[in-house]
Amino acid sequence: METTQEITVYLDTPELKVYTNTSLKLLVIQASGVVPSAIYRHGLSLATEVAIEKQLLFWLVNNRESGIITTADQIWANEVSAPLLAKDSFIRKMAFIEPKDLHSKIILEDMMDKARDVFPFEMQFFGDVPSAHAWFLDTGATEFRTDADSPVS
Repeated sequence: METTQEITVYLDTPELKVYTNTSLKLLVIQASGVVPSAIYRHGLSLATEVAIEKQLLFWLVNNRESGIITTADQIWANEVSAPLLAKDSFIRKMAFIEPKDLHSKIILEDMMDKARDVFPFEMQFFGDVPSAHAWFLDTGATEFRTDADSPVS
């Protein structure tokens, strides 16, 4: 990874951080502990909007610190945010950093399973961020849309 990275932070609370690395075309959502519904929904809406507007290619959910999302927020994410990402974004790969605790991992696995029917892109779990970054940059099996292409309908 390059040391001169273009990081822009869009939301920074103790429970949720949303930022981009524009040089990598990457959006990162980093959760920690129990994420209040209002913060989660605001953060995910903001992340979705930024990913679409900036035509980002990669989405990383860093849940290493065991961000807990309520069932209602999981349903909301699958009904509101997921369809927008699927229809309007340029996202090609979504990576999840495995949480330390089993409960959080089960939540993420469930959300990922439900999203598979919606998202036209690859999703995968990783034990650490560098492994996810390497997967993002491995373009062998992934076709990228150019700025002239339109998102998958």
